[in-house]
Amino acid sequence: MTKSVARLQKAKGGASLGLKTGLAIVGLAALTVAPLFLVLIPGMMPTLVTLFVDRQRPRHLSYTVGVMNFAGVLPILLTLVTGHLTMTAAGLALANPVTWMVMYGAAAAGWLICGATPPLARLCLELQASQRRRALEALSKAIRREWGDDVAGQQSPPAATHAERDNRP
Repeated sequence: MTKSVARLQKAKGGASLGLKTGLAIVGLAALTVAPLFLVLIPGMMPTLVTLFVDRQRPRHLSYTVGVMNFAGVLPILLTLVTGHLTMTAAGLALANPVTWMVMYGAAAAGWLICGATPPLARLCLELQASQRRRALEALSKAIRREWGDDVAGQQSPPAATHAERDNRP
């Protein structure tokens, strides 16, 4: 039993060493592209807020706002990558009000998409249902013309049927 405990502790130590190494590599990579993170963090704040606000499962609002927000941040990130990847360039990008309008405007578009989709879907379903109802009514009229009103589902009440059956000779 002692050997298995020792093996388990050794495995845990190896895993934590790998995890620590991975985090160190990610940390160094973040330092090398710090200008991107300087733009990415404040640019993606609407997504972070939506993650806290959206309580429903699945999180459609968070997904939509996150994707649209990233679509707004991506052009600024690409401008930094293709131009000068410096902290000064990132600061100048954040100092431009158009940058903020693009990033947060895209997030607002995500909110609008999620707000407008359910009423539009309901409208489409109601239109389909009314069209289907009209088609069924037209079919019902055609069947009544061909077969008569007896096929319309107007049957005599069950009590009357039993009474007629009992009165037979």
